[in-house]
Amino acid sequence: MKRKLGKQARQDRIVAELRANPTVRISALARAFGVTTETVRRDVDALSREGVVSRTYGGAAVTALAHEPSLDERSNILVEERTRIANRAVGFVQPGDVLMIDSGATTSHFVRRLAGELKDITIITNSIGHAAVAGSNPSIKVILAPGYYVARERGTYGPEVAEFLRRYRANQAFIGAGGMTAEGPNDVSAELCWVKRAMIERAGACTLLVDHGKFGNLGLEVI
Repeated sequence: MKRKLGKQARQDRIVAELRANPTVRISALARAFGVTTETVRRDVDALSREGVVSRTYGGAAVTALAHEPSLDERSNILVEERTRIANRAVGFVQPGDVLMIDSGATTSHFVRRLAGELKDITIITNSIGHAAVAGSNPSIKVILAPGYYVARERGTYGPEVAEFLRRYRANQAFIGAGGMTAEGPNDVSAELCWVKRAMIERAGACTLLVDHGKFGNLGLEVI
C-alpha cells in the first residue's frame, strides 16, 4: 500500500512540480498524492497565502517574479515564526547601536520587539510603520528616509532614499527579502533592492530576516 504524504511533503512536492511546469492541476496532484482534491486545494491555498504560488481556476501557477503580496497581506501569515525570528534578532543589538532597517513584514516584528525591550539606540528606516512603532519608545531616536511613498509597502522608495542613506553609517543593517536561493537574497523590484543594497553598503554588519517560505522563491532581481 502506498504511503500517503504528509502536509509539508505535499506542499514541497507542489512547489517542485511548479518549478518543472508553469501550471499544475489540482485533480492531477490529488491523484498523484492519493488524497482528495479538497486536501490539495487547502495546500495550494496555504502556499498562495505565503506568496509561493498563485491560485488559478482548478490549479496553481508559479508566482510572477515581479509580484509579491502587499505588506498588509504578508503581515498576517507565519506570525509565530516571524516572532521567533524577531526574538532571536533582538539579541544581536546592543545599547548605543545605530541600525538600518528596511520596510517588511518580518522586520516589523523585529521593530516591535526593539521598541519594547531596547533603549538608547538609533533606527534609520524607510518604513512609516517602523518609525511610528519605534518612536513610541522615547529612548529610541528615529530617522526616516525621504522619498516617494508606496502604500502597499508602507514605505518610501526611489533614488532619494538610497542617496539619503549614504549620508549615514550604521553598526548593523536588518533587511528582509522576497526570496532566497543559492544566488543569494532577491526581491520583486529594483526599488526594493536599491534600499536594501544601500543599507548593506553603509552598515558594518548585515542580518537577513527571512521566514522558511522565502527559501527557493525566485524574485526579479538579486539583492
